[in-house]
Amino acid sequence: MGALLDRTARLPAPVRTLAPVKAAQNSYPTLFSSWRLGPLELPNRILLSPMTTGFGFEAGLPTEQLIEYFAARTHDVGMAVVAFGAVAPEGRVEQQVPWMWLDGAARALTPLAAAIAANGASPCLQLGHGGRQVSPKVIGGDPVAPSAMAPLVHVSRQPRSLETSEVEDLVTAFATAARKAWTAGFVAVEVHAAHGYLIHQFMSAGSNQRNDVYGGETVAARARFGVDVVGAIKDAVPELAVMVRLNGADFVPGGLEMADAVVAARSFAAAGADGLVVSAGVYGSVPYTIPLLDDPEGTFVDLASQVRAGVDLPVVAVGRITDPSTAEMALASGRCDAVAIGRALLADPAWATKARNGQPALIRPCIGTVEGCAGMLQHGDPISCSVNPDVGREIRPTLLRARSSPRRLVVIGAGPGGLEAARKGALEGHEVVIVDRADTVGGSLRLAAQTPPLRHMQRLADWFSLEMEHLDVDVRLRFEATAASVGDLAPGFVVAATGSVTEVPVLDGYDCMPVWSAEALLAAEESTLGTPEPVGEIVVLGGGRRALATSLWLIHKGNPVVVVTGTRAGNDTSGLARRAYLSRIESAGGSVVTAIPRRIDESGLVASAEDGEIFIPCGGVVIADPARPVRPSWLDQLEVPFVVIGDARAPRGIGPAIAEGNDALRALA
Repeated sequence: MGALLDRTARLPAPVRTLAPVKAAQNSYPTLFSSWRLGPLELPNRILLSPMTTGFGFEAGLPTEQLIEYFAARTHDVGMAVVAFGAVAPEGRVEQQVPWMWLDGAARALTPLAAAIAANGASPCLQLGHGGRQVSPKVIGGDPVAPSAMAPLVHVSRQPRSLETSEVEDLVTAFATAARKAWTAGFVAVEVHAAHGYLIHQFMSAGSNQRNDVYGGETVAARARFGVDVVGAIKDAVPELAVMVRLNGADFVPGGLEMADAVVAARSFAAAGADGLVVSAGVYGSVPYTIPLLDDPEGTFVDLASQVRAGVDLPVVAVGRITDPSTAEMALASGRCDAVAIGRALLADPAWATKARNGQPALIRPCIGTVEGCAGMLQHGDPISCSVNPDVGREIRPTLLRARSSPRRLVVIGAGPGGLEAARKGALEGHEVVIVDRADTVGGSLRLAAQTPPLRHMQRLADWFSLEMEHLDVDVRLRFEATAASVGDLAPGFVVAATGSVTEVPVLDGYDCMPVWSAEALLAAEESTLGTPEPVGEIVVLGGGRRALATSLWLIHKGNPVVVVTGTRAGNDTSGLARRAYLSRIESAGGSVVTAIPRRIDESGLVASAEDGEIFIPCGGVVIADPARPVRPSWLDQLEVPFVVIGDARAPRGIGPAIAEGNDALRALA
């Protein structure tokens, strides 16, 4: 009892009971209303969703880097969930997660919980075990599972089947980890029973063929492990709020479906769970655990709604909730009780504050490519964010101190890199002029936004445009940049963000049929033969993200498409996005051919494939890859320092361009 009193004394009182918060201008009244989760009164219905970071830990214990990461994005958030507290060494899905079996875990996690609570958010720790879905390289041995059955993807090694006594030990391990979380200052835990991890593996007939008390013919029987975990946590720490994350659907043959989710939800409720988080998908499923590209806002809200209708517990919805209006509509219509926001709070840590203040247009939007976040984890690298270069750098200032003697900064090119450089320069106190030959800002963003999978780019272009207005940046459009015209602007420093153009391969036959570059096609320019638009089947040359997105644009317009690439399709994007592009092309009847283009004739493309020369009939050709940088030669004539960034430096995409725009002015430090 004494330890409990000491622990309560350390916990700031507002974490337990907070007065309801009213939205500015009453913009999102339901989103910013209070609600109850078991023993907790939460000030609003926003949760920072658990996301593994790939950084911020030393041997399973959090560092100052992680603390600052959470401190940056928990203002005006009702609860923040820290991922993925592994309850046992063989349960780690990543190395950079809390190792809850360590004796010092509670002490090390205390500053993290305190930093979250200091912002008025309730600190919550996700607890889980990866089971068979962990890398042997991460855990240094063989994975364990309900049954000796390898997972669908990623991990080929067959796991070892857990003994009954080992399952019971893991139940105790979850309870022990929960007590450590409570001691550290966390007021809630989220038990991970979704996404193909251990508890989910027990619930699924496709991974559980046991004949002991943890097996069975029904979902209710197979849910016993998760039910025992919830019950053990409640017995060990009655004061904790306990949520359970479960799948509303697995999206794989033989996987859990909605009826199974409701059965499991009722079992968890009976065991004492205070709330549910409804997600979806497993590793290798289509659709995905992480909504991508053109997946709609609120992708999994319907799943949450169906579970909510079948159980008397608060239900949290997840899945590409990036617009406060999406959250408000889902809540006001009674489809869920709260929303978990993940990647949107990576893109803009002030998401909740801007929503509360009735300023949704000021929220820097998540564009859903997962190239900077989950895509990095696939390569074993720390997460970043394509639109927010400050992710992971919260511990050190990225905004330079305002200048006592500001310079006149001229940015050439109003694409993503140039716009970020202009934004950063204005924030640092420089006088900024940005020029572009186009009649609107956005550059490659606006072209990309025309393709179905990248329509979110328009929101980013609009956000940058609004930032230019608010920061009083001098935007000059229809401006032809030359050494003389830029010199007339009297710059003290120049940032060249002049982008890239499609490199046209050397082929015979360009005069035989209509040919477009990808940018010419999306800009509604005529083909090489003066054709206004593609007709019939089109061959797209190139296998990068731009080629795949352009292919989907053509398919959307009604043109059958064959993508011809000499390399692995989608090799310049994240593995998740690659699978999304290819599955969409395939489902729409398009195809991808690995071959080297050789020549064009009046009726199609001749290419060299592994088995010899092939002929692909078509009515037109679109060249989408590769790209070459546009670096004006006259830059060297300037009499002031300059830096070249983004695709003008080397074509790589939006994320690197924005990151280099963000850092461009460090040359002046």
